[in-house]
Amino acid sequence: MVTVPAPSHLSASDSDRIWHPWTPIQQAQRLTLVSGRGCQVRDDQGHSYLDFRSGTLNATVGYGHPSVVGAISEQAARLMTWDLAEVSTLPARELADRIASLLPAPLEYTLFCNSGSEATEAAVKIARMWHRLQGRRGRTVVMSFADGYHGVTAAAIAATASPFRRDGAGPLPEGYVHLATPRCAACAAGENHDGCTVPGAAEWEAQILSVGPESVAAVLVEPVLSVGGIITPPPGELAALRALCDRHGILLIADEVATGFGRTGKMFGFEHDLGANGRAPDIITTAKGLTGGYAPLAAVTVRADIHQAFARDPLLGGLRHGHTTGGHATACAAALAVLDIVEHDKLVPAAAARGAQLLDALAALKERPAVRDVRGRGLLIGVEMASGEAAALVARAAQERGVLIRAFGPVLTVAPPLIISEEEAGHGARTLADAIRTLNMGGAR
Repeated sequence: MVTVPAPSHLSASDSDRIWHPWTPIQQAQRLTLVSGRGCQVRDDQGHSYLDFRSGTLNATVGYGHPSVVGAISEQAARLMTWDLAEVSTLPARELADRIASLLPAPLEYTLFCNSGSEATEAAVKIARMWHRLQGRRGRTVVMSFADGYHGVTAAAIAATASPFRRDGAGPLPEGYVHLATPRCAACAAGENHDGCTVPGAAEWEAQILSVGPESVAAVLVEPVLSVGGIITPPPGELAALRALCDRHGILLIADEVATGFGRTGKMFGFEHDLGANGRAPDIITTAKGLTGGYAPLAAVTVRADIHQAFARDPLLGGLRHGHTTGGHATACAAALAVLDIVEHDKLVPAAAARGAQLLDALAALKERPAVRDVRGRGLLIGVEMASGEAAALVARAAQERGVLIRAFGPVLTVAPPLIISEEEAGHGARTLADAIRTLNMGGAR
């Protein structure tokens, strides 16, 4: 990872003893953000920035939205929360109903968690325990795309093949197999080649057969791989994967943590491929866009028959899993307000329109030597640079010009709030293009 010095106007260093995740400890200077409104955030030096990354893909309805702030305040004053083990709260009950109303009928029951990583852990545990309750004790293997990303807890790390995330994590849980990522390996390596070869259903079935279908509990996939490089499986491949799972008695888990609630131009990312066929995953995990970043909350939503099967658990007659603050009432109130905004303000079709605008504006960047590819779906777009160093330098140049964009490896993630205007989107795209023009390719490769 490249360490890029911060502009001189930033705070000198952290004095609050934060251990900053996913960044070099020796990075001496960082932005200190103090406020936000709409798609803009402001630092402690008074400088404003266009948020072109939605914080970490979660600030979907922007900053300081009065409806969300009011809902949080009202619920906190009424009843901040209660453990859902033996009681319900009104916001949690209403939110579970709301999520069910947005999903196809088989997906009806929701377990609440605190983060996307926790949702992954819960989904994997539910899938394995469900098979066990059906008498299929040997079905424990979970398969996932090699370049997928499902969080940082133990099961989530085990579900990725990335050495950047796995190395040094110590012994990881067993029972994980990595499917070939649906992207051209030659393109990923920056090699010249005549035609692309993209792994798909045929390769995935061969892997399932090599492992033994009778040992596979679930396939866990993102409809669009986010951290893995903004990779979308070719049209029809997720539907083919759904058919594979049906044929072999395997549960399909859709990780919609990054893609759920409008990010891709549909309410859920799986709808692009499965929705046209009236199909759905068996389990879906959501988080980031659920509360728009206003509170920590995640959800695992399952088919009704999966939920009901746990009544047969011999030790409890229910699910032996949960967290003290899972389904926190105030967080659920925030989520309800966010979903009201998404639906009332028609942010799902807005994301599709603004995403098309940005893809069109950024497509010209592919003509530049430093840019390998521009791709995406809705407001989840990746600009792949020639190297991680090039991406880091572009992100720094964009920040100096007042636009915040995320660089992870060689890919710049363009994912502004769903409320972004046509003018703001155009400004962000022009700023990114200008930042790329500043690259000295001799030192950026």
